[in-house]
Amino acid sequence: MEEGAQEIVDAMRATVPVESGALRDSIGWTWGEVPAGSFTIADVRSGKNRGRQYATLRLKIYAGNRDAFYARFIEFGTKTGTPAQPFFHPVWKAKKAAFRKRIRGAVKLAIKREMPNG
Repeated sequence: MEEGAQEIVDAMRATVPVESGALRDSIGWTWGEVPAGSFTIADVRSGKNRGRQYATLRLKIYAGNRDAFYARFIEFGTKTGTPAQPFFHPVWKAKKAAFRKRIRGAVKLAIKREMPNG
């Protein structure tokens, strides 16, 4: 999961508009809580009991922090004329299915290694 998350983060960093680099450097992933000032569009959960905290693994991909609080303004634009320059959602949408498939494959492989006879 971590390798896939890092690939998505790298793709987002490659597509984000760069002025000072603070926004690019604020894009990341975590198993825990996201930094203050950041936003997530989606998180990846596992298991049948997705809504139950204890039954899931939750990896969060985020953008923004206290220095780059404007991440959402770049992603979605503003009413006063700043056009949207999406970098987060398009990458996630393009890579989400492959990421989830990769996770399922890794889980199946781990189960087969642990239980080779059934």
